Amino acid sequence: MTRKQHQPFSAIVRTVLVLALLSTASVAVTAERNGNDKARAALESAEAYIAQKNWRSARVELLNATAADPRWADAHIRLAEVALQLFDGVTAKAELQRAEALGVDSEQITHLKAHALWLTGDPEQAEEMLTRSPIAREHLPYAYRILGRVQIARGDTDAASTSFDEGLALAPNDSQLWTEIGRLRIVISNQGGAIQALDRAVELDPANIRALELRGRMMRSQFGMLAALPWFERGLQIDPNDVPLLEEYGVTLGEAGRYQDMLAQARKILTLDTKNARAFYMQSVIAARAGNYALARNLADKMGGPFAVLPAPQLLMAVCDYELGNFNKAVDRLGPLLEAQPDNATVRLALARALHRSGDHLAAWSVISPLANRPDADNYSVRLAARIQEALGERGPAAAKLDYGMFLNLRVNGPLPSASQTAAIVDDAARNPGAAAKVIPYIRLLLQEGRVAEARQRAGQLLAGNEGVAEAQLLVGDVETLAGNHAAAAMAYEKARSVKFTADVLPRIVAAHRRAGNTEAATAALQAYIGYNPNDPVAMRLWAYDLLDRREWNEALPWLYRLRQATGPNDIALNANIARALSAVGRHKEAIYAAQLAYYADPANFMATHIYGQTLVAAKVRPKDARDLLRKANKLAPADKAVRRDYLQAFAASG
Repeated sequence: MTRKQHQPFSAIVRTVLVLALLSTASVAVTAERNGNDKARAALESAEAYIAQKNWRSARVELLNATAADPRWADAHIRLAEVALQLFDGVTAKAELQRAEALGVDSEQITHLKAHALWLTGDPEQAEEMLTRSPIAREHLPYAYRILGRVQIARGDTDAASTSFDEGLALAPNDSQLWTEIGRLRIVISNQGGAIQALDRAVELDPANIRALELRGRMMRSQFGMLAALPWFERGLQIDPNDVPLLEEYGVTLGEAGRYQDMLAQARKILTLDTKNARAFYMQSVIAARAGNYALARNLADKMGGPFAVLPAPQLLMAVCDYELGNFNKAVDRLGPLLEAQPDNATVRLALARALHRSGDHLAAWSVISPLANRPDADNYSVRLAARIQEALGERGPAAAKLDYGMFLNLRVNGPLPSASQTAAIVDDAARNPGAAAKVIPYIRLLLQEGRVAEARQRAGQLLAGNEGVAEAQLLVGDVETLAGNHAAAAMAYEKARSVKFTADVLPRIVAAHRRAGNTEAATAALQAYIGYNPNDPVAMRLWAYDLLDRREWNEALPWLYRLRQATGPNDIALNANIARALSAVGRHKEAIYAAQLAYYADPANFMATHIYGQTLVAAKVRPKDARDLLRKANKLAPADKAVRRDYLQAFAASG
């Protein structure tokens, strides 16, 4: 199809529309039939339900109307419109065919026919119909809205923007058009613009379910899970049986830690849609969290259609395969996932583990090495890499990795992705200098190559037209961080936080404030995030460690325990810090137990060894063991002054 054919409506079609509008004020929809009494009564009842946004009840009444008078075209059209509201393109298509056979003027229903084609998986024909067929003027805003959705689906966001602008010129107060503009801005990562559009949509129609759903999703990324729930609940008050809204609500409840409530939503969805893949996904997640991986796998197998091949369901099924000992099946699922998302650290770690357990240590090393060899590598990646190197017989490099992994600080992977398809990245940025989605990968490539000054200049240029794009603000913060300007980095991260406060923003903003010497701002950011995301593991860890740094031991302990419940009992750093806090408040018996958990998980870890020795000293028990442990910690880390000080003090106390 040529670029000319991509235009919303051809010049010929526009001329036809104008002539039609000049010749008649309105176009008759039907061949002068008003339906019999029974059909009219059913339609009247349906209209009352439609006014309440009760689409399912309206559909029942409209089915009654079409059954009472099969030759009443208006009832068929209204049933098609309601079917489209319920995302039932098949029914809508059939009803529109019946209406057309009864003599309905085609230009009165072209927009609906195109909508039905799009929903039934024929976007090319839908676009062809919208750009080539006559459409009555009063339906043009609707037609432009569907055309824009089709164009978004095929990746032409510029054409979609043009279509929405055309529709808005005809109907500036169309709430549904503003909703789709918000959706488009989400797709192009303009979070600030999306929020403005969706707020406008809700202002124009407070009962706009789709706008409320998208606004809830934006609130989820802007502030957190708990902030999003009222938006979904507001929509469900209008239509308690709206399946997409129930899906978003259920998933958000789960992410907020309300698993029983999520399960209730999943069950409700299945009463409305017995094959709903996301409902089975929710149930599978709950089973996996409970450790019942066989049940989780069985539930996951019920997921079908396009949803089942998305990254999250595939990762869930891979985890189930791994936990059930099917390491090769896990590898088969995770390999394509990593190929599609090479910068996804979670998938990379999972694949490395599965390859290691399957006995393919060389492949495991090739997967884990890009992550473990980074200067900001997290402890788990480093230690897994060391175990893989041990399996390969490379004990020297493995020992070095283990030494590095002994430091129990919280390292968050930095923002620099591995460069892939470099030429394409450079070319895309050159051809689209104002498009954030195209320029951001290029600037990150500059950072990776150490060209910080050039990256800083390009980031400033990009930001001029993308103030509402959180990723652009994050990029500016990353550039300033690498340039050593931590105050400016913190300012940029704060701007990103104002439109998208997610788990990737949190560690950046906390670190930037701390590096700039503003610990109060770091604590405030943590407190704001944890308030809306109380079950986020990264946030829980950062918040707990912040409390430990401030020596608020009793306040830190509940968070540390919750984190251990969420992540498992074998986290060395976590158990060591629990031991520190318990020892500080005089709960020595419990402190010793926690220190033992950390130590016996890895006796060669100098920090776990050191804390175990300190805990025994504080409890005034087993002095010889305490000295031996502190001596061992000193040998493992001879350059650490705190460890050496504690060892010398224990040695002097022994006389």
